[in-house]
Amino acid sequence: MPDNFFGASEKPEAANQPIFSPNVSGAPNPNSNVGSVPSSSAFPPVNPSFSSPTISQPSVSPFGTVPSEAPIPPSAPEQKFAPPPPNIFIRTSASDLENIKSAGGEIPAWQPPTTPPPSLSQMPPAFGEPTFNPNPEISAAELTNFPQTQPPHKNKIVPLLIIIGIIIAAGALGYFFLWPKLFGPKTVTPPTTQPVEVPTTILTTTTTLPPSPYPQISEPYQKNVIDLKIQGSLVVSALKEEATKEMAPAQTFKILIPRYHDYLLSGEEVILSLIPNLPESLKPYLLGRKYLVYVYYGEVNPSLGLIIEIGQSSKEEVKGIFATWEKGKILTDLSNFWLIKTPKKVAQTFKSETVNGAEIRYLTYSGKEAALSYGFFGDYLILTSSRESLNSAVTHLQGATVPIYP
Repeated sequence: MPDNFFGASEKPEAANQPIFSPNVSGAPNPNSNVGSVPSSSAFPPVNPSFSSPTISQPSVSPFGTVPSEAPIPPSAPEQKFAPPPPNIFIRTSASDLENIKSAGGEIPAWQPPTTPPPSLSQMPPAFGEPTFNPNPEISAAELTNFPQTQPPHKNKIVPLLIIIGIIIAAGALGYFFLWPKLFGPKTVTPPTTQPVEVPTTILTTTTTLPPSPYPQISEPYQKNVIDLKIQGSLVVSALKEEATKEMAPAQTFKILIPRYHDYLLSGEEVILSLIPNLPESLKPYLLGRKYLVYVYYGEVNPSLGLIIEIGQSSKEEVKGIFATWEKGKILTDLSNFWLIKTPKKVAQTFKSETVNGAEIRYLTYSGKEAALSYGFFGDYLILTSSRESLNSAVTHLQGATVPIYP
């Protein structure tokens, strides 16, 4: 029996030879240490009636042939009569070359590619950061080759419209604003009267003491202040002297303010000086009140007068006290109001009279403008030596009154 089915003798070691893959050019791999099949071995013709078993061909890739891994069947128990070895043919690049030569073909020799590899100068340019030259030098020829730009065509309509708008605005301004102010009728605004606010005077007391007229001493010590009252004949003589030293025109009303050096005399000092025998019942109503000493110059003789603010509520009590006083020594107690020598009494009793709203009681003396009188007007009590003087005092207590300061 022949060694294989093809009639050619083939050593069984060929089946165990390693498979090497050809290189890309088809020549045997020089790195392979496996010997190639001798060229003298020729393959017998294949029997057409016999179908050889199909063997999976290894896939050829540009990087070499990778043999396909066939599953290894499990080992069968050894039989007594072994079958003939399988007809297995392993195709290699060396066998292919032998087949091509036996068929009369020639293997073309490998030639290197005619196109040389690109040099570094022909490599595509690498993209990097652009460089900028701030001052490029441009030749005059390049400047002359630039395209000539034509200046834009000026539109003459826009300036014309602007001028027309300015003229219209100026005309409107002059017609609506300047013309009415220059030639329009002037409107007179009536003055508005505003109430005048009278500032309120706030009196503040100062704690600054005047310089002391006494020498300083060390403490401890005691101090008593003696209140001295300047009253009596000294005050009366000073008032009469001031009233008569210079005669004023007729119907003159003069106010006298008694003061001793820088000290203003109180109402108590003046009243008790003029009326030293003032009834005790009248002192609560007359002393410690506002007072005013005046002189009235009549056509013949001057008259001394005294105004005391007694209040409206005290008027009736004071009237009753004066009615009782008339029955006593009222004529003698009021004798200091005469600025001339006391005239002779003509009437025996007081008479009543109402003049300008004042209730008057008077007693007539001999001579013109001589009558001891007292009257009540509003909140005031008036004492004087003539009816004309009392009427003048009532007139000055009416109307717009003003405060009196020293």
